[in-house]
Amino acid sequence: MKTTTSDTYRVSQRVLLTRGMRFRATGGPLIRLSDGTKVPLTASGPFTFLAHCKRGKCEWIDALDKQGCYAPLHIAGRRRKVTPTLITRPYRITSTIRKKGTTG
Repeated sequence: MKTTTSDTYRVSQRVLLTRGMRFRATGGPLIRLSDGTKVPLTASGPFTFLAHCKRGKCEWIDALDKQGCYAPLHIAGRRRKVTPTLITRPYRITSTIRKKGTTG
């Protein structure tokens, strides 16, 4: 299956992420421990947008986290469970971060 990559991602009618934009996201995968507690396996933001990728119904955003490390953020489609304790939740983009001094 072919993977397509784009330099932009439309979050909503008003918001378009482009290369280099900073944004916040919530959600992400969890792991269930033997005692029943859930531990997040999420990357920590704010994130810097690099690209939007799509393969079939699966979509993810290539981004950098706040330490500058690569973080693929799964946003749509089904993912394969590696272990039964893994809870695969998609990320949800909540807001963009504007540079100081800009208006509008």
